[in-house]
Amino acid sequence: MNTLFIDTHYLDIIIILLKNGKVVDKKEVINKKNNSEFIMPTIIKVIDGVKIDEIIIVNGPGSFTGVRLGVTIAKSLAYLLKIPIKTITTLEVMAISNKSYKVAFSDNNGYYLGEFDSDFNKIKEYKYVNNEEFYNNYRDYNTNYYINAEEIYKFLNKRKPTNPHIVNPIYIKKIGVEIDKTSENK
Repeated sequence: MNTLFIDTHYLDIIIILLKNGKVVDKKEVINKKNNSEFIMPTIIKVIDGVKIDEIIIVNGPGSFTGVRLGVTIAKSLAYLLKIPIKTITTLEVMAISNKSYKVAFSDNNGYYLGEFDSDFNKIKEYKYVNNEEFYNNYRDYNTNYYINAEEIYKFLNKRKPTNPHIVNPIYIKKIGVEIDKTSENK
């Protein structure tokens, strides 16, 4: 079984190919501004003629554009290839990979927070806090973004695939348009 893992949640593109749960190839495009130009060529380099049997997509939270790009490509590939797709959040990736139950991901303006039980089930709703609140109240959270694709694969083996049509990005903080509409209604 060949699994394509796609992560575009922030500034980097991380594409991993697993065969029967073991990493066989990995490519990273670090901090490029036009990720849309790099993602498909990177996927093609990684799969290089290999028949893909399933896709794992990191569906956020993170960069609005980065998450949408990865999710759209993963959904399209899953639909076109008629293969299963599984989603995992950025915070689940961090928790599982670091074996940590309290994790935080920074977008430089603030932090996304997640808390998990010993089986890595979410125990609180994800939330977003500004930098000051994080430094004052959440400094015990693990902030190391590391991907252990083999552990993630094992974790997702118990999760059912999702219909590609209903896979969506996860957003925690409001985007500019939502904030503007909220202030208009006051």
